[in-house]
Amino acid sequence: MTIGIVGTGNMGKAIAGLFADGGHDVYIAGSDPKKSDAAAQELASRGPGKVSAVPTAEAAARGTDVLVLATWFAVSTRLAVDLSDVLRGKTVIDISNPFTPNFDGLITEYGNSAGLELQRRLDGSAVVKAFNTNFAPTLKTRAFSGSDVDVFLASDHERAKADVAKLIGASGLRPIDAGALANSATLERLTLLLVELQGRYGLDFQAGVKFLPGQSLSFPAAVATS
Repeated sequence: MTIGIVGTGNMGKAIAGLFADGGHDVYIAGSDPKKSDAAAQELASRGPGKVSAVPTAEAAARGTDVLVLATWFAVSTRLAVDLSDVLRGKTVIDISNPFTPNFDGLITEYGNSAGLELQRRLDGSAVVKAFNTNFAPTLKTRAFSGSDVDVFLASDHERAKADVAKLIGASGLRPIDAGALANSATLERLTLLLVELQGRYGLDFQAGVKFLPGQSLSFPAAVATS
């Protein structure tokens, strides 16, 4: 499977490295082609998948099966509009959190979310919320405090969510089925708390959200019905 990554910041590079380690070819792009080239060179030793730089977000989207928008919420919404035709029929991973500039709240109304806003703009694509509760340092080490890293996934497209879960599992992380895309609102608000906690305790982003079930898990989760 080929994967496009838009975003050459810490999260974009961390996710690109994970998927390359899982054996997938990754095409990474950012706002500056020089930074894209530098990111690809930095990740050149990862593998068995190959990381290559491409000049634009559209180039990262074309010819790939999955596109990761590893960008700020405002950028992701703009890209969703610009690339809606290119992304039709594809899976789009949204990692964004709609934080206020001071990281003390969310700019979305209660019950709404970045994930839902992107799906509205990408009605021909399958949006999967993932990685928004993760910090780049823990994605690089795949562990914190001796615990495996959990990645929560929310989507209204079960097949796409299962495919992304396989990508995450092959990368050495544990996918957690968080249900429908509406639950991305909860995941984003949870991340707001996580950001505050890591700051209060001076954790340098060495923290994460961990699900501790009383039994082994399978994906997708089985939801009991009455």
